[in-house]
Amino acid sequence: MDKRQRLGAGLSRRRFLYGSAVLGAGFLAAPALAQQVCRPTAGDILGPYYRFGSPFLAKLAGPEEAGERLVVSGTVLSEDCRTPIANALVEVWQANSTGQYDTQTPGNFTDKGNFHLRGMLYTDAQGRYRIETVMPGRYPVPPNLPGLEQYAGITRPAHIHFRVMESLHVPVTLQLYFAGDPYIAKDPWASAHPDSVIALEAEGEGRRGVFDIVLSRGV
Repeated sequence: MDKRQRLGAGLSRRRFLYGSAVLGAGFLAAPALAQQVCRPTAGDILGPYYRFGSPFLAKLAGPEEAGERLVVSGTVLSEDCRTPIANALVEVWQANSTGQYDTQTPGNFTDKGNFHLRGMLYTDAQGRYRIETVMPGRYPVPPNLPGLEQYAGITRPAHIHFRVMESLHVPVTLQLYFAGDPYIAKDPWASAHPDSVIALEAEGEGRRGVFDIVLSRGV
């Protein structure tokens, strides 16, 4: 067994959970899983709702926030899928439970002090991160978004946006999706990123999931 095959044998927990969810849905997933190898997490679009300058916090949703509680945790790893990256900056943003972002409309960044369901944090010494939030709602792609006009009206599956960066690695922007969402198959971004789909487990009054992120080494 060569080095890349040994690394493939140590698939991250997020890939295992996703594979389990696919099997549970009745698909023949074993051959695909057997072919998976260690690789950097694939990037996705930034989207029109990004805002610069989010506050440093890992608890995005307070007790007054409507929606089902959700905890997402994981490890940021280097390209060998084994070496944790400490002090990586993890930036997160999402829609609320009804599918609304705090910007309300794309490009509305006028109120710099009013951030909602957005935050940043650093990974710990073991490369770990953990966010507390609520399940994001689905929403249709608005009309007349520059460059996205052809997707107007498509219902986006529930998702959380991530930007992850560290000085010795290539930054990645991605979206995290959830297994079982009926809108994944017809979404042009979610359907193209199966490794960014995770299964969720019940935890207390909410749900939890594990999502590991792999960064390429910089030049």
